[in-house]
Amino acid sequence: MSLKHASHNGNLLLTFSGGLTIFQASERKPELLHALSLAEQSVSLDLSGVDEIDTAGVQLLLLLRREAEPSGRRIEVVAYSPAVLAVFDLLQLHDWFGAEGAALEGAA
Repeated sequence: MSLKHASHNGNLLLTFSGGLTIFQASERKPELLHALSLAEQSVSLDLSGVDEIDTAGVQLLLLLRREAEPSGRRIEVVAYSPAVLAVFDLLQLHDWFGAEGAALEGAA
């Protein structure tokens, strides 16, 4: 998994590419938590480049959300790959990450 981040006016954009599986999750966790600390207001996740995701990857996304909430930072997913939408559908996580509209578009 490759991770790029850009910050602008307290808003952080994290762009993921490659796999987000158990093989990458443990090594990327510290990097993601550090990147989260750079955001003052919100974190946008671009998951359009994720070609593989499993429950460890989902746990990492849920961890980001849990760590952001106490300080009032918002987490929003701004782009999804088909692999991410499939897992969100399987685990019924659309509401958690705002993917409900994206799932409906993908079904059309």
